[in-house]
Amino acid sequence: MLAARLYGAKDLRIEEMPEPETGQGEVKIRVAHAGICGTDVHEYFETPRATHEPNPLTGATLPQTLGHEFAGTVVACGEGVDRVAAGDRVCVRPIRTCGTCSRCTSGLSHLCRQLAAIGVTSPGGGLAQYVVVPASSVHVLPDGVSLEQGALVEPMAVALNAVERARVREGGSALVTGAGAVGMGALFALKAHGVHDVLVVEPSPSRRAAAELHGARVLDPGAADVVDEVMSHTRGRGVDAAIECSGRPDALNAALHSVAAQAPVVMVALYSGPVAIDASVVRLAELALLGSEAYPDGVFERVIEHMAAGHYPTDGWLDHIPLADTLAGLHDVRDGRRVKVLVDIPADSGS
Repeated sequence: MLAARLYGAKDLRIEEMPEPETGQGEVKIRVAHAGICGTDVHEYFETPRATHEPNPLTGATLPQTLGHEFAGTVVACGEGVDRVAAGDRVCVRPIRTCGTCSRCTSGLSHLCRQLAAIGVTSPGGGLAQYVVVPASSVHVLPDGVSLEQGALVEPMAVALNAVERARVREGGSALVTGAGAVGMGALFALKAHGVHDVLVVEPSPSRRAAAELHGARVLDPGAADVVDEVMSHTRGRGVDAAIECSGRPDALNAALHSVAAQAPVVMVALYSGPVAIDASVVRLAELALLGSEAYPDGVFERVIEHMAAGHYPTDGWLDHIPLADTLAGLHDVRDGRRVKVLVDIPADSGS
């Protein structure tokens, strides 16, 4: 089968590899679509988290098949699998946890100290024609939720967790910095929670257009003072919460200065290095600076429910590319030329 394999920083190869087979408790999926996201950008352009030493939890080593956002159709089930069947359309919750550390045993398994992920630090990955995953990771898609949408469940779950941590009340206001896939997911999740007064900060014209199409008030940080605009819009009060999705230190500091007193700023983006913040504004306004990592149990299910209810439209922000163009897709996502890229996996190696 064909797969996109990461051998090291800036060394990605589309190549043939053996087709995986199921073991006990595992499911084999014929992948239809796989997303490219900020994590993949960091893996390719910076330092892969997989190394030549086996991962202590999963045993994964380089080369690593990329792709942790994907959906497809079940083609085989291993012994002991009864929760899904061949022919089911599914998406996959890719995180792998130890199950024994204090975080796993206290209901915080998504914060496991040995956290790994299929397509990052666990064997297999969605940028391949077939992938084998634990049956416990598989979520069946209901009628009305397409495989295209299924490939978006993972990044939308990242965004929904951030929005749920912000706890903005229905009818409130929010600022989203960055209109990539997670920023768009935050916009959709806020609206699903009854928060329609959403300002989105984004330097890319195409990404601003996508956010505006879906009901956001957009701000270009290169053409306007973000803090001044937010304060003018809220009559000096500030927004009820900010979701930082850009990974830019200047955006984080703008968010800190744009929220109301005692409001939360939720950091969900990945950063390339240490970030300096204006700590005085955190103290003087008694702000809550919160982290958001992956998604706890139940978030995947809630995203799928929201999708079935029509809260995650795909028009205006989604592009499809073939597997052969994966490298170009990584560049496009990094450089902000596209909002979200889905790789369409070919049906056979000759496609």
